[in-house]
Amino acid sequence: MYDDTVTVFNRKITETGPIWYPTVIEGVQFSWDAAPAPASYGWKRDDRAAVLVPYVPMEGAPLVAGKFYLPPKMWQRAAQPELYVTFAGGEDHDFFILGEWIDPEPAEDSRWPGGFYGHLCRTRDGVFAVTGVHKYGALPHFEITGR
Repeated sequence: MYDDTVTVFNRKITETGPIWYPTVIEGVQFSWDAAPAPASYGWKRDDRAAVLVPYVPMEGAPLVAGKFYLPPKMWQRAAQPELYVTFAGGEDHDFFILGEWIDPEPAEDSRWPGGFYGHLCRTRDGVFAVTGVHKYGALPHFEITGR
């Protein structure tokens, strides 16, 4: 049931531009609804995804893929963001991809035409902006939704 892998990219806002920090999370449940939606002229894709991410309850912060989870604003202030993971939606959203991203180094937006997130959206399937996050304690997991 929990046999999928996703990579979450957390966006750190810096003076030189966004930097994306990857976290590969194995043992998740991924579901993808690839559906057409009406647009002004014809149809467009309206893909949505949900990921169930188990965590280990720890005193202070849950443990996800060997990293402590921090809420988005705390993660932005972290001196070493690569040691933590977060799931941020909204204007400064994070994103996730289906599968494992093999480069563990952070990706600077300035190295990619149109930014790193834009580049991945143009060049691969299975890229989803985080739109919502729910944390459940009874069966400890996060539910991350994306589009």
